[in-house]
Amino acid sequence: MAKNRSSKRFGARYGSKIRQNVDEAEKEHEGYERIAAGIWKDKETGEKVAGGAYRPDTGAQEILNKALKVDTEELEEAKERIEDE
Repeated sequence: MAKNRSSKRFGARYGSKIRQNVDEAEKEHEGYERIAAGIWKDKETGEKVAGGAYRPDTGAQEILNKALKVDTEELEEAKERIEDE
């Protein structure tokens, strides 16, 4: 472990996993700066966004895109079946 961790300010409180997550969150994450738990600021545009407590992206967008793709494929298959009848 690095000696100059940002979570050293917590001392022995909160547990090692939480302190490790804070350290990771406060490192640079793809151009975002952590304002508070779940609040991130884009360094380039200055826009504030909601995200995860320790990461700016929660992965919800990826899950949503996957679900929409499956629904779209199912609709296209159903449309083809109707047109074939």
